[in-house]
Amino acid sequence: MESSGSGGTGAGQGGGVSDRLSGALDDLRKAAESASGDVRSRIDSAMGQIREASTSAETRARGAASDLRGQLEGVRDWVQKASTDLLDEVQKEIDKRRQQLTGGDDQGSDGSGGSGGSGGSAA
Repeated sequence: MESSGSGGTGAGQGGGVSDRLSGALDDLRKAAESASGDVRSRIDSAMGQIREASTSAETRARGAASDLRGQLEGVRDWVQKASTDLLDEVQKEIDKRRQQLTGGDDQGSDGSGGSGGSGGSAA
């Protein structure tokens, strides 16, 4: 597994892309030092473009991460509210059924709960 990381040691880490870009810029800088004339100016131009693209990508990634965090918070809040509402509805249904069961036993044989109760008392 370690042999697959020969392209860059930080590739599997969070800063892997940044590390690779820094390495590429270092390589270009070294090439520019030994180059001359038009080649050197093209290398310098490429380095500037890489820096601008890197900065722009980082800014967009931070914005997207912030948007995603906001969306996740919204979903979390919605789930919490939905869970609370659902639990409230379940509790209301439990209370309603409990009243039906205890009300049916107290009032006599009215309803299905009464017939089961009378069978148990006859035994």
